[in-house]
Amino acid sequence: MPRLGLPLALDRLDAPLSAHFGGCEWLGVVEPGQPHRFLRNEGLNGRWVAQALAAAGVTDVVAGHLGAGAFRHLADAGIRCWAAAPAAATAAAQAEAFQAGALAPMPPPAPGEHGHGGCGCRH
Repeated sequence: MPRLGLPLALDRLDAPLSAHFGGCEWLGVVEPGQPHRFLRNEGLNGRWVAQALAAAGVTDVVAGHLGAGAFRHLADAGIRCWAAAPAAATAAAQAEAFQAGALAPMPPPAPGEHGHGGCGCRH
């Protein structure tokens, strides 16, 4: 059964996904029929997040954008990446879209592309 990982700004699913995958505050772990879990992002980088999600048994991730490094770390851990549904405002809605099979696989980013996806930050 798939176990979904979500980058979150808050430790709840009624909030939107975090714009920064590696720098998200929280990681949500969603598995049908199980209580949702929230892990604090202690590493604040894509490698740590990928390792934490793999350790939690996550099989799939939904994110708005991934940089080349985070995408590679997730792929190396055997975690599939899915593009967030633009119309789904909350992490819970993203999880529902994933479970309904309504999300597209995330294409690999260009080599060297950083993970902020034009968010306007200065990292």
